[in-house]
Amino acid sequence: MNEMKENVLQMENVVMQFGGVRAIDGLSLEVNRGEIVALIGPNGAGKTTAFNCITGMYCPTEGRVHMLGTDITGWRPYRITAHGFARTFQNIRLFQKMSVLDNVMVGMHVKTRLPFPQNLIPGRADKVRKEAEARAEELLKILGLYEVRYEMATSLPYGDQRKVEICRALAIEPKLLLLDEPAAGMNEVETEELRTIMHK
Repeated sequence: MNEMKENVLQMENVVMQFGGVRAIDGLSLEVNRGEIVALIGPNGAGKTTAFNCITGMYCPTEGRVHMLGTDITGWRPYRITAHGFARTFQNIRLFQKMSVLDNVMVGMHVKTRLPFPQNLIPGRADKVRKEAEARAEELLKILGLYEVRYEMATSLPYGDQRKVEICRALAIEPKLLLLDEPAAGMNEVETEELRTIMHK
């Protein structure tokens, strides 16, 4: 007997229009748990626009976006992130004046926020920070960045900066990870290394 697939993402006839230009025209897409799915097309085909509709950067002109059975169309990006979607960007977006470790820890904000009264309990905030730091270091080991965790993220080679961004997205513990052109600008060796990491 086949196990029922758990639907993580469903886009239904999504249209995204900017004035007279339709960047997306009736896109329907389904992603189930455990699947690796690629959205392929030439530059200007609307791939990033589709990601922006999924993650709340844009509200689709028409159509619906569902996550785990919940209609998230029109939700703000922070709500979608808290609900379990994480993404990277076509152009790397790292905090320039922060270390590799701190950049990754930023991704944990939805998991580590404390209600205000708990911040007043002695040691509580420190305990949460130490737990977050340990989890970030664990992810950095997986992506081969542990040894450079205290370096400024933007001082790293391009391929490693990409890995920092992916690591930050993984820190959210997402139900769905969206990688926007993850190998853009990478050389052949870096691309192969990234492919191995993605499968892991």
